[in-house]
Amino acid sequence: MLGKKTLQDVKALQEEVEKHDEINLKLNWDMLQKREETQHDFFYYDKDELIAFVGTYRFGNKAEVCGMVKPTERRKGHATRLTLEAVAQLRAAGINHILLNAPAKSVFGQSFAKSLPTAYSFSEHQMKWHPNKMKTSVTGDVTLLEASDTDLAYIIKMDALGFDMSEAEAGSMYKSGVEEGTYIIYAGKDKAGKLRIVDEGNESWIYGFVVTPVMQGKGIGRSVLQQVVERESNKGHQVHLEVALENPRALKLYTSVGFIETGTQDYFLFKE
Repeated sequence: MLGKKTLQDVKALQEEVEKHDEINLKLNWDMLQKREETQHDFFYYDKDELIAFVGTYRFGNKAEVCGMVKPTERRKGHATRLTLEAVAQLRAAGINHILLNAPAKSVFGQSFAKSLPTAYSFSEHQMKWHPNKMKTSVTGDVTLLEASDTDLAYIIKMDALGFDMSEAEAGSMYKSGVEEGTYIIYAGKDKAGKLRIVDEGNESWIYGFVVTPVMQGKGIGRSVLQQVVERESNKGHQVHLEVALENPRALKLYTSVGFIETGTQDYFLFKE
């Protein structure tokens, strides 16, 4: 696992970069804080100061790469060196679908991505729930129950259905069993999907949200989201999620429940 001092260094550098560039970086803190191996992350220190960081995040047969460099230390090759080292290690592990993440508003990040052997792939909106924007109110026999390892096969099946991967690839993400914060969606007594809620300070992020295809179009997704935002906002948390721009159906659902766009992340695919 990453040590406490290292995580503090990454957080401090993130805050400096975000303030300087007026952006939000996607560093997947829920994954950083639970690293089981050190090979996922790459660092450049000058004495005791963290100058550059690159993290890799594996999702089955795919991986994302995201990093940052201290603003006063840019254009010195730190980002290129660490990123290419990360990509080489991922490929050595048999992962060839590798995406570089860069905030759409990051001048440095966009320029850096285009300097590498990558091609633009897709974008995701980051969204935040705003109570005054909710347009509809739906009730129904829809409940959320915390998942256990007995639900693992179902969770894997839902990930495969929802995120364009095989069940074998989806299963490779659960070496330690069901992740904390994962819930099964029930419509009456029938399983209707799953999602995960991750707390990051005073923020709650919704990940892996899937409603099984045969249950879609029945208001289940909207009911689930309303339950989640009510529960998490009652804790004093801001509620966030991400949605691909090419998924207008999901975007319409999230907007109808009160989510508004707060930023956009662009993804660039490394050429093989």
